[in-house]
Amino acid sequence: MSTLDLQAALSRALAIKNEDPLDAATIAAAEQLSGNEGLSLDAAVEVLGNEQMIGFIGFLNDSMNCAQLSALCDEESFDEEQAREWELTRPQYQLAHEIAILSHRVEKARNQTY
Repeated sequence: MSTLDLQAALSRALAIKNEDPLDAATIAAAEQLSGNEGLSLDAAVEVLGNEQMIGFIGFLNDSMNCAQLSALCDEESFDEEQAREWELTRPQYQLAHEIAILSHRVEKARNQTY
């Protein structure tokens, strides 16, 4: 079960200029969750509400590709030990994976347009 409408978040993230893919993905996800547009990165981090989750999103983004992230995002693949290490709830863990996937999709889409 997805927390985000990934297609809508991708469209929004691609519209955010002057941000790297991970920051654009984070902002787009936070805007969708909060219902507010035009968030800064700091405001987006506040919406997500957990510094550990921000670190985990960065870790996932840097250490896994989109296919690996997608495989780990389903209900059966929840890594309870990893979530506990990062001090994340199951919904936070899943959302972090979705934002990392979104970041990879943003990067891919931007690279196709250049």
